[in-house]
Amino acid sequence: MFQNHLKLAWRSLSRDRFYTLLNGLGLAVGMAVALLVFLWVNDELSFDDFHKKGDRIYRVVATWPTDPSMSAGAWTPQPFADAAREKVPGIEQVVRFWNVRGAALDFDEKRFGTNQFFLADSEIFKIFDFQFLHGHPGTAFRFPNNVVLTAGLAERIFGTTDVVGQPLKLYGTTPLTVSAVLADLPSNSHLQFEALLPFRENVGTVIGDWANTWTSFNFSTYVLLRPGVELAQINKKLNELMPPKQSFQRDNAVFELQPLRDVYLRSEFIQFGSSPQGSLSSIRLVAVIGLLILLIACVNYVNMSTARSMHRAKSVGVRKIVGAGRWDLFKHFLTETTLLVGGAGLLAFAVAHLSLDLFEQLTGKHFTEQQLYTAETGWIILGTILTTVLFSGVQPAIQMSGFRALDMLRGGHASGAPKKEWLRKVLVTSQFLCSGALIIGTCIVMAQLHFIRAEKLGYELDHIFAFNIYEAEPQRVIEELRKQPGVLEVTASNQLVLDIGNSYRGFDYEGKDPQSDPFISLINADDRFADFFGLELKEGRWFHAGNEDYDSYILNETAVRKLGIEDPIGKWMVFNDHRAPIVGVMKDFHFQSLHNEIEPLILTQNPAWHRQIYVKTSGEDAAVAIAAAGRVFGHSEPSALFDYQFLNESYDQLYKSEMRSGQLFSLFAVLAVFISCLGILGLAAWSSERRSKEIGIRRILGASLSGIVGLLSKDVLQPVLFATLLACVPAWYFTKSWLGNFAYRIELSWWMFAAGAGLTFVIAWLTVSFQSIKAATADPVESLRSE
Repeated sequence: MFQNHLKLAWRSLSRDRFYTLLNGLGLAVGMAVALLVFLWVNDELSFDDFHKKGDRIYRVVATWPTDPSMSAGAWTPQPFADAAREKVPGIEQVVRFWNVRGAALDFDEKRFGTNQFFLADSEIFKIFDFQFLHGHPGTAFRFPNNVVLTAGLAERIFGTTDVVGQPLKLYGTTPLTVSAVLADLPSNSHLQFEALLPFRENVGTVIGDWANTWTSFNFSTYVLLRPGVELAQINKKLNELMPPKQSFQRDNAVFELQPLRDVYLRSEFIQFGSSPQGSLSSIRLVAVIGLLILLIACVNYVNMSTARSMHRAKSVGVRKIVGAGRWDLFKHFLTETTLLVGGAGLLAFAVAHLSLDLFEQLTGKHFTEQQLYTAETGWIILGTILTTVLFSGVQPAIQMSGFRALDMLRGGHASGAPKKEWLRKVLVTSQFLCSGALIIGTCIVMAQLHFIRAEKLGYELDHIFAFNIYEAEPQRVIEELRKQPGVLEVTASNQLVLDIGNSYRGFDYEGKDPQSDPFISLINADDRFADFFGLELKEGRWFHAGNEDYDSYILNETAVRKLGIEDPIGKWMVFNDHRAPIVGVMKDFHFQSLHNEIEPLILTQNPAWHRQIYVKTSGEDAAVAIAAAGRVFGHSEPSALFDYQFLNESYDQLYKSEMRSGQLFSLFAVLAVFISCLGILGLAAWSSERRSKEIGIRRILGASLSGIVGLLSKDVLQPVLFATLLACVPAWYFTKSWLGNFAYRIELSWWMFAAGAGLTFVIAWLTVSFQSIKAATADPVESLRSE
């Protein structure tokens, strides 16, 4: 019996190849999208879940509840870890991390650079579960010069991973010995490193004595709690560790523990931290979009099956006359649906496999083929197929199996067939409601991303690259660079102008309110900094030429306003026991991401701290200038690695997550509209086929081509027009919420919604018009021949 149903289902699908292809392709694309979305969502939700003691691992976070202007940071002072280890009984293990940026490792007269070289306490291997390929956790940090490499870095340096005992040199001077090799860290780990060096034994030589103070919040700290301890009690004891009156700039800091599982997905309140961050709202949104696309594909099948039910009515009537029961017909139609959806599921695997590289580029993640072909994804596809069969196949099967035989053979309406087309209109409306909302949302997201790129930051970025110096004398490097070919100008500061993160409190100034002590960002720059970046002066003056203007401060407009200083020029200000006059007020510029409002900023000068070098060149001479800067750097810093970055590329990195989201939503919107258009293409073809004799008669009687096209298109396009207008409501709600993440953003306007809705409708109109024109231009004699 089953073989008979299968044979009949195959014949039916083969006979209607056009509609089978439309339905199968739509379902396959919908399921492929759902599968890829599942891979992404599963990867996002599984961050750091491979550590066996993950439920007892916490990161230490510092907040300043008494000062709303100061954001939380995932940093602690260096002595904090030792104090917690000794004085908090509920803590079993503690580990600190410090990123030695721009590290250079020498082997066999070759230099290899990495920005993921960390100092870490030996407890790291007792807290976290990283896979050892060679070596042992107990002996990895036996000696101070032991270095642990990941497999990728070991391959890059030695060409193999079995390198325990091999020698290396840090910056060409400090001898190291490879003690262990780890497997490359999983992509869903917020901790990412390529090399580890013992923290306690090397902190003084690698970082310096300043690291031993309680005033420097620059170290990541993680703790492993003992089983059964109360988190509130641990937090209380941690806040008793800070020595009193240790720091005027970090007063009122509050420490609390953040669960390891929350580090990636629930760290939106942390502004200062080195780990990547995800977004639960983005995960939910992407998951919903993936389900909506799958739903649109399922709706296509229901819509087409319902619409074509009358086409199959006579065959159902004949089968009932010769003895087929309703249950037999129901099983037949359900078998047909299962065969189509099952084939679409297999095709979905192939589509997902072929799209994996593109999906990786869009999401910035790495997915292996093994992740795609797992039992879990198999169950996902099977569940999707069963769900699709239930929602897409049961209703049409019930409807068509309920036709009355005599009615169908007489050519009348089936009792089970809807005399009104309300269901089809509801389904088409729901499809294009989702598609239209995605198109409108994508248009608004792209408008915001364009705004980010076009927004005037208050300084220039084009053709400027930056790099760090370490031991060299800054002024000598700057003077040498100015002599090089391709170099237009050079300046220096103590940190990158795109992301000024150092903020301080404890300023005293003339006219200060005793109750006020806000955090203020501070950047140390040379005398050419303002002209180099094109900063604008509101009043007063810039620094004098010659980098000898140590005794002066320049404030931005926000600092003057928030500090409440009237007529600031000439008034004194004291910071870190250094008293100097305010000599200028500069116009505000964006020195952080556009997610944040412009904060108070002070520009000061001390050449000894100028370790960030900026070089301006032209587009044509960029390669020449980079090569020249590399030579100067090599002479000045023979033991370091030349690592430069163009500022416009660094600026784009600030919005990498938004850029990827925009690309992902654009792809989803295109796919949603594509699947929806497959559905209305099928409906238009069915409508044209059903009314072919009517069209032939109208053509013979002199009806115009445009009149016939309008007649055929009207019924399909009416619900589409209503849906695209209705789509503005959810699009407005979600995009307004998304734009709320930016302090500086576009204003929502009616034309954005009109453009998105119009684009959706035009695509649908073109799709329907193609089929309608094809039907209207057909030879009327052929459609009337059977009469």
